[in-house]
Amino acid sequence: MIKLNDKNLSEEFKRIYHGRGLEGEYKSVTIDSIDNILFVQFFEDEKEEIIEYLKEYIKISRHNILLSKHRPSNILKAIVGEVPKDAVAIENGIKFKLNFYNQNIGYFGDTKNVRMYVESIAKGKKVLNLFSYTCGFSLYAKRGGANKIINMDMSKNAISIGMKNHSINGFDMKNILFWPHNILKSFSKIKKNASYDVIIIDPPTYQTNFIAKNDYLKIIKRLDSFSNTKTTLIACLNSPDYDDKFLKDLVEKNSSFKCVEKIENPSEYKNGSLKSLVFSFD
Repeated sequence: MIKLNDKNLSEEFKRIYHGRGLEGEYKSVTIDSIDNILFVQFFEDEKEEIIEYLKEYIKISRHNILLSKHRPSNILKAIVGEVPKDAVAIENGIKFKLNFYNQNIGYFGDTKNVRMYVESIAKGKKVLNLFSYTCGFSLYAKRGGANKIINMDMSKNAISIGMKNHSINGFDMKNILFWPHNILKSFSKIKKNASYDVIIIDPPTYQTNFIAKNDYLKIIKRLDSFSNTKTTLIACLNSPDYDDKFLKDLVEKNSSFKCVEKIENPSEYKNGSLKSLVFSFD
């Protein structure tokens, strides 16, 4: 049976099992602790023995709700308790609204260290957050003292949730912009508001209007026109098909940016496929 990384659990979000990237029977399973909720996701076939194990586990844990999702079909089930209507994930004291019925629930724990890095460099900066989704980077940039933040994502729903995330954290949204636009069709608007001190690119690997293999390059080639000599670029890519070198070469061969640092994934995602690199304008 799987071994859960369940020491020191609190109300904060914690991935307690990350099977993706591993070999063996449970390579398609993830399990998260979200305050009193235990959330298991099956990226292939459901494993009934895991459900039975977790039903016993929550009897002695801090959880009183057990949710199961089959990702290929997006079928959500409440195994114990009910699906909460107003759940949040808490990370370093910052709240993220969750919707367990969505394919992606509104929070990605593997980018936690990237968000912390953004907060550490944000003070007094103008930040461009591309593929902002529910605006997690913006939350940390705001807490870090950014002067202005622009969030752009083609999903109006995600942008709307991003606005709510700022609200539930009590953040003043003055000088924070939310643009529900297709980035590949919005370069003129991005350039009009340039230059930016921090640029974050965290795209999906594949969705209807963006395929990383083909479209990431289109953004990289525009970077110089959005930047100044002190701009920091944070480029992310979450795919097992592409390594650090692919991302580093993509940026360095097609812009004036040079890689200066790699942001490691949180320890509970050590077998994850996220790559996060920091670049400076050379």
